[in-house]
Amino acid sequence: MDPFNAIVIAVFLPFILAWTLPVLYSVFKQRIGWIAAGIAFVCFALNTQVIPYAMAGTPVQGSWVWLPTAGLSFDIYGDGLAVLLALIVSGVGVIIMSYSNGYMSTKEDLPRYYQWLLLFMGAMLGIAYTDNTIQMFIFWELTSITSFMLIGYWRERPESVYGATKALLVTAGGGLFMFLGFLLLRIAAGTYGISEVAQSAELLSAVHGSELYLVTLILIFIGAASKSAQGPFYIWLPNAMEAPTPVSAFLHSATMVKAGVYLVARLHPILSGTPEWLIIVSGTGMITMVMAGFMAFRQTDIKGILAYSTISQLAYLMTMYGYSTAEHPGLGFAAATFHLLNHSTFKATLFLMAGIVAHETATRDIRKLGGLRKEMPKTFIIGVIAAASMAGVPPLNGFLSKEMFYETSLEIGALVTETYGGPWNIIFPVVAVMGGVFTLMYSIRLIDGIFLGERTTDPDIPHHVHEAPWVMLTPAFFLVGLIIFFGIYPKFPIETLIQPAYSGQVPGAEHLHVALWHGVTTPLLMTIATFAIGIVLYKFYDPLAAWQNSFNAKLPWISVNYWYDATVNNAKGICKKFAIITQPGPLGGYIKIVQLFMIFLVVAPFLAYFGLGYGFADILPEGMNFSAQPYEIVLYALIIVTALGAAIIPRYLPAVISLSGVGFLVSLLYMYLKAPDLAMTQVCVETLSTIIFILVIMRLPQKFKEPMPAGKVLVNLVISGAVAFSVFAIMVNAGVGILGPFESFSHYFMEYSLQLTGGLNVVNVIVVDFRGYDTIGEISVLSLAALGVYNLILSRAGSGSAAEGGEEE
Repeated sequence: MDPFNAIVIAVFLPFILAWTLPVLYSVFKQRIGWIAAGIAFVCFALNTQVIPYAMAGTPVQGSWVWLPTAGLSFDIYGDGLAVLLALIVSGVGVIIMSYSNGYMSTKEDLPRYYQWLLLFMGAMLGIAYTDNTIQMFIFWELTSITSFMLIGYWRERPESVYGATKALLVTAGGGLFMFLGFLLLRIAAGTYGISEVAQSAELLSAVHGSELYLVTLILIFIGAASKSAQGPFYIWLPNAMEAPTPVSAFLHSATMVKAGVYLVARLHPILSGTPEWLIIVSGTGMITMVMAGFMAFRQTDIKGILAYSTISQLAYLMTMYGYSTAEHPGLGFAAATFHLLNHSTFKATLFLMAGIVAHETATRDIRKLGGLRKEMPKTFIIGVIAAASMAGVPPLNGFLSKEMFYETSLEIGALVTETYGGPWNIIFPVVAVMGGVFTLMYSIRLIDGIFLGERTTDPDIPHHVHEAPWVMLTPAFFLVGLIIFFGIYPKFPIETLIQPAYSGQVPGAEHLHVALWHGVTTPLLMTIATFAIGIVLYKFYDPLAAWQNSFNAKLPWISVNYWYDATVNNAKGICKKFAIITQPGPLGGYIKIVQLFMIFLVVAPFLAYFGLGYGFADILPEGMNFSAQPYEIVLYALIIVTALGAAIIPRYLPAVISLSGVGFLVSLLYMYLKAPDLAMTQVCVETLSTIIFILVIMRLPQKFKEPMPAGKVLVNLVISGAVAFSVFAIMVNAGVGILGPFESFSHYFMEYSLQLTGGLNVVNVIVVDFRGYDTIGEISVLSLAALGVYNLILSRAGSGSAAEGGEEE
């Protein structure tokens, strides 16, 4: 199959087939999960079609015009990095959907569950293959929406709703900052194309030399950090653990949380190689890596530990992708990309293990567990191998990428010290080792707390615990096989996936040589130090957790979660206080403020252009024609009189009638100007509004409350007169002065109406075709209004029926 077609089908197939699941469920029932897994497998097979092209260094490219007026097209770019993420997404998708057949209860809403999984997978594949920043943003926000639905899958649980809302607010909000950064990047580079900028030395120079570079980098990184739970944006990921465990394994270990890291990797050739990149990306990564690893100690929920370990491991990736200087722009890229793959294998395995334990013991509280190695030996093996890989124990794949991390931390430290001075050659490796120590400690805690020690006697735990069914164990064992295979034989993943991704993003990339043994090297000594320090410090694990709990209890405001909850929970009160300050008075005051704003901020500069100091004549353009026919003068005079009547009549009903008279007289003006359609619309609107006004006024007092003081009348006259004069000045100068003369474009509609639309009625063509979006908007508004009225009628009817029923009883 043509690789471009394979990519397009892989991206859109989940979107298309997801909507067929409710129908298929009526036939396949509980086996619907295997249908979803089959769809994911087809996507995986389609993605493999691109591997040979990525290995050959010839990315698969293609596009078609999307919005030509905005300069947008739908762009596909399948290079090594894109294929790597796509294979992770679709491959883990197959595993998770297969595993879910044993995990999810048959009483659940399975079509909805698998629908959202497929839609999420399609959105992630779109992120992987997109070559357009606007297109990236669309798929990006689709992942936020689909993850919201999956995290909140159990809608009846307040915790699930809270976690889903939090994830949506943080990730989608960060996406808006990212979108603004994309627009600034477009301004600097002149294009939305990602590979177009990355492969052009001229455009790269324009981006790095732009005054907008730093702002662009910060805005885009906010989006990436919020999606990958970095820095202060980490707060959403622990609460997202309220999702079903397979969802957590799919979204929050292997795929969605990788989107931010992937964005950093994808834009690496465009934005990296500067001190700002190193400080922002690596700085955020190193701080998050250490802090999240430390905060994992106080977690008692298995998925809570895995959540903070995920935040810390993602920070490994951010740190390594941030290792970049002008002379060595891709220093940490290969290590980060290899760890991107390895993390997906061992962390997804740990989540599947957590799901098995919770499924069989009915708890995720690690304090209630222990001693399960005898009753669940297969799960014990799965957990030990996955945790050991995360901790970097040889000969597993996590050991290899951690060694590469340590090596690059030494190199970047030496380069920064050589360039800027200071103890950076010590700081970078020390922080890396700290991250490794914390990783080892919480990895040991997982296995020790669940499987080692004595069998728990907690009454909440079943007396007899057995292994999960093979439908849950097999996917986990498959991932364990990959962990061992990639560790013992790294040549396969390196040459097939990592090297193409590395070479495609880093110009002049070296050929990677990854092996279990390179002799006694400094990274190996750092690994030995990591194990030694971690094992020694593990005996202080519980005291450290207790200290964290005590610290948080004494200083709750130091937590980012505290400020998030305070902001969200107090939003209503804050808005109310703001409204009291900004909207303290009656409606008339707001109208005056708006009018003054119009005069001084909109109209005043316009009038100043004509020199107000020279009198009224300077404002009027030359050659104005004030001649009018007698019937025109009568019509204008009647409009003025009725308008004044609406303003000064002291009773509601005559004032409303006078106001309606203005509308009806304006409809006569439309007829005189040969616009019968507008006249008819105006008559209908005025008739309906007059009837509604009268119906309302019948229930109100017939007089205004009190006469307006003379001073207030004078102020209102001055303001309204100034506004009227300003509007008049703008209207008479519409075609001259600042705006300059312009020709009527009515001839365009007359000339192209038949040619472009096939319509002979020019007015209808303008409304339906040339102004089609306006018409769609108007129809939408009317439809929503009709639905609102319909619901109001139903609610009134329902309440009436209830009331009547109550009376009968």
